[in-house]
Amino acid sequence: MRPLLIIAFLTLFMVGMDLYALRGIQHLFSPGREGNQLFLYIYWCITLLMFVALIRAGTQFQHLRDPSKFFGVMLIMGIFLMLYVPKLLFNITQLLSDISMAVASLFRQDVAGFRKWFLIPGAALGLLVLIGFGLGMARGRTNVKVYRESIEIPLLPESFHGLRVVQLSDIHLAGFYNHPGYISKVVEQVNLLEPDLILFTGDMVHNFADETDPFVKILNELNAPLGKFAVLGNHDYGAYFQWKSKEEEAANLEQVKEQIRACGFDLLLNEHRTISLNGHSLEIIGVENWGKHPFPQHGDLSRALEGSDRTLIRILLSHDPSHWDLQVRGKEEIELTLSGHTHAMQFGIEIGNFKWSPSQWTYKHWAGLYRENGQYLYVNRGLGYTGFPGRVGIRPEITLLTLQPE
Repeated sequence: MRPLLIIAFLTLFMVGMDLYALRGIQHLFSPGREGNQLFLYIYWCITLLMFVALIRAGTQFQHLRDPSKFFGVMLIMGIFLMLYVPKLLFNITQLLSDISMAVASLFRQDVAGFRKWFLIPGAALGLLVLIGFGLGMARGRTNVKVYRESIEIPLLPESFHGLRVVQLSDIHLAGFYNHPGYISKVVEQVNLLEPDLILFTGDMVHNFADETDPFVKILNELNAPLGKFAVLGNHDYGAYFQWKSKEEEAANLEQVKEQIRACGFDLLLNEHRTISLNGHSLEIIGVENWGKHPFPQHGDLSRALEGSDRTLIRILLSHDPSHWDLQVRGKEEIELTLSGHTHAMQFGIEIGNFKWSPSQWTYKHWAGLYRENGQYLYVNRGLGYTGFPGRVGIRPEITLLTLQPE
């Protein structure tokens, strides 16, 4: 019954959006009104093809175990968003014009030509978003950027002055299962940065351990003399799939852990490690995923800190930045926390020091560096994608953090 309701809602949504958008387009350009039937055929054929593709993608998504099909399903979702977000924005401006004209007519104002004052900006905005989404899928998805920050830490031991830490996060390997060249490019860029430490903050996979198969050898080529450490993210638990049994789900999780280790990472499961250099030490602490409901809360910071030396500089790996705000900041003596998870919603604007994304409506800390009362949080924008197979205004990220004395 539920699938039928979803199909009925999807049908009403698409037909309603397309009819109303077509009305506005005809007011602007008059296709179809003057015998231009070709436009109407193309317009409704696109809608029909999109509907069939969505139904097909939906049926595959419920049973998606083959990582090689993941990109195809996501691509259909991306094309749907590329077509219908612009129509939604155009229809909002059209609705505003209808309301304005109705109000103006009550006062017997001349409204001839008034509608276009709304429809032209709406069409321009819709076209801009259409192009943006298209470029986001074609290029933005793999347009990696190295973000560099200097972290000033009081009493940082001399041996760690200038320590170069690369953070990676949210690779979601299923999205590149058929395109391993992207991950090879990332590995090459990371190694060129000559990091001392490489820290991965979760979501290696989207759901399944099989996703890592083409990448184990590639990720093993990441080089860092002081080690490579990782934690789990919410997707690594495989919770976004309907497993046949709890045992099957648990077996997948164990395999995900083993595959992360096979990639050369020391996987921290509510535990810590001591890094020593020239007689000085610091600690790397890693917790399992801990996020606000409905995200899993497997992280146990108290357990991870058992036996920890509070006199040492400590770096915490915690996938969800909500954890820093609720359990770390002002509560634990941890100088630097590294997180990911948000992807900065893969959509936003970053120009100089100005940054905006709808992600900030959900997360207080969603991208970049934050400092409060001497404690740092860095939120990585991620390397992969989920939901929309692209990025608009928010580039995939490799983070280079350089530790300096304050």
